[in-house]
Amino acid sequence: MDKLNLIMKKLLLATALAALAAPVFAQTAFTVNGQTVSVADQQELMKVLADRGVKDQKQQLEAARSILAQEKLIEEAAKKANIAQDPAVKALIAERQTEIYSAELVRKNAAAHPLTDADLKKTYEEVKKQYDPNEIKVRHILVKTEQEAKDIIKSLNGGDFATIAKEKSLDQGTAAQGGEIPFTNIRRIAIPGFAETAMALNKGALLPVPFHSALGYHVIQLQDKREVPLPSFDALKPQIQNLAAQRQAQQYMADLMKNAKIAEAAPAKKKSSK
Repeated sequence: MDKLNLIMKKLLLATALAALAAPVFAQTAFTVNGQTVSVADQQELMKVLADRGVKDQKQQLEAARSILAQEKLIEEAAKKANIAQDPAVKALIAERQTEIYSAELVRKNAAAHPLTDADLKKTYEEVKKQYDPNEIKVRHILVKTEQEAKDIIKSLNGGDFATIAKEKSLDQGTAAQGGEIPFTNIRRIAIPGFAETAMALNKGALLPVPFHSALGYHVIQLQDKREVPLPSFDALKPQIQNLAAQRQAQQYMADLMKNAKIAEAAPAKKKSSK
């Protein structure tokens, strides 16, 4: 009898320990306005929440039940309002679905084809070929007319560039700084021809004629120019990793389109009337 009691105690203790070690999963389904939320749905969402960093299983369960209840309520209200039949809503749903599918396809493709150091170094070399080391530091004054720009150029022979820029420049982004554009890579200056024109000047020189752009007329003074070498591969590795991943994703999507068979559908046959 004592031996039997000892065995029973051991079994009870093992059961209790197993219960403590087991995940705190939802044990019952529940309903929301009569709609059933299954145990499987709750457990599935709990796993997703765990992957997203919610490690406490009680919090997982509470969050899963709350999210699923809200989904059922919103779905029910949307059906009553006939929202799903709205063409604009249909388009938004399709767009969002495509975004989700695309992100997941890209993620799976990246996992199946991890980028190697060789891939990253190849991307770095491509960046290096396209990189322009030239940077310029300039002052400019933007005005509406060519004559006004010419008058300013004449006045600058003995005038203060910064003061005139603050008074007359239409470029509000630089006027307060006396027209100064700090050192900027010439590839990042969006006004066509502006950087190249400034680069051709000697340091401290004023462009003798107004420079015309879509914005108006510019008075340009080159303050300084320099060359900034591209940082090393190791220094840029995180950025190169991101760029290579973006290119991999773009190539994957491009290949999907390239390999697709897209053709005009045959017109539907008209039913003959008797």
